[in-house]
Amino acid sequence: MPKTTFFKLTEQKQDSLIAAAMQEFAKATFEEVKIASIIKSAGIPRSSFYDYFEDKEDVYLYLLSMIKEQKQLYMAPLLDKESSPFFDSLREFIKAGALFAAHYPLYEKIAKSFYANTQLMQTLLGEDRPNMISLYEELLLEGIASGELAPDLDAPYMAECIYQLTTSLTAGYDKETDQEISEMIAEKSEKLISLLEKGIAYS
Repeated sequence: MPKTTFFKLTEQKQDSLIAAAMQEFAKATFEEVKIASIIKSAGIPRSSFYDYFEDKEDVYLYLLSMIKEQKQLYMAPLLDKESSPFFDSLREFIKAGALFAAHYPLYEKIAKSFYANTQLMQTLLGEDRPNMISLYEELLLEGIASGELAPDLDAPYMAECIYQLTTSLTAGYDKETDQEISEMIAEKSEKLISLLEKGIAYS
């Protein structure tokens, strides 16, 4: 996490450095990003970078914590709601998660790159799981407890599957308006929910 000297910077300088790091990690993997590219983009000397962060991993972890915090704030209204039927709750979580990704594309690129790198994720997070996977698992367990879902459902595995499926909902959005993105994600979400609810077997 940042050193105390980072927080003594003006808000504008903090934002400038974080924006530079965000841009670099959004267009390349953790291994590919160089401190040299971050400081060049931020317009600061290398010595200043080390005044604010220990190393590349330090600034990367800070970005991940910012993304997590922002997403938690975005999802907070859903977390505070009373329990709803499983598929209604899942529908809301999937739409909200996809809309967050569409509205914060840099965050999404960094998060996807991170979660795709199993070794890096285990190194930095240990046994912790991505927050959305944990939320999906919690919903699944509630659905099992309420009798809405099969009692022998493998909730941890299914949560992973739902997470992977939902990442496709945000692909391909670039020049659309927020309203258009919302409508397209809503349509895709309904198809995904229908698949999960009804399955693909012919009966």
